[in-house]
Formats: sequence, C-alpha cells, structure tokens
Amino acid sequence: MALKATSVRLDDETLRRVGEMAQAMDRPRAWLMAEAIKQYVAREEWFSLEVEKGLAAADEGRLLDHADVKAKWEAKRAAQMD
Repeated sequence: MALKATSVRLDDETLRRVGEMAQAMDRPRAWLMAEAIKQYVAREEWFSLEVEKGLAAADEGRLLDHADVKAKWEAKRAAQMD
C-alpha cells in the first residue's frame, strides 16, 4: 500500500537538474525523485545492516589482521596490472 508522500524542498539548481534528467529519460520529475529516494533508502539500509554484521563479528572476535588484508589487496592489484 502506498502512503501519501510529503513535499520535498529542493534548491532551484537541483530542481532544474532533476527536471533535465527526467526529460532526458522521458519520465515525470516526480518518478525520478521517487526512484532516487528508493535507491538511497535501499543503499542506506544495506550499509546499516553491513555495519551491524561487522560489529557482531568484532564482538565475536572474528577479526582480520590489517597486514593480511593489505597484502591480499596489494597482490590482487598487482595481478590486475599484469
């Protein structure tokens, strides 16, 4: 069930840019703003969940040594450069 949206205040420049993007996508400006908000909320929810997982892992003592992680990423980067 969709709830009634509240208004959002944007500065003129941002509103202009949103309007241009919506026009280029052949979509209503309201659709573009709703889609942007949905994506933002999904990303922030994912991030918060991942932080909670990390904190739980740390509380359980499941930690990685910084030097090991750094060595792994440096090896991966060197392999990509070849």
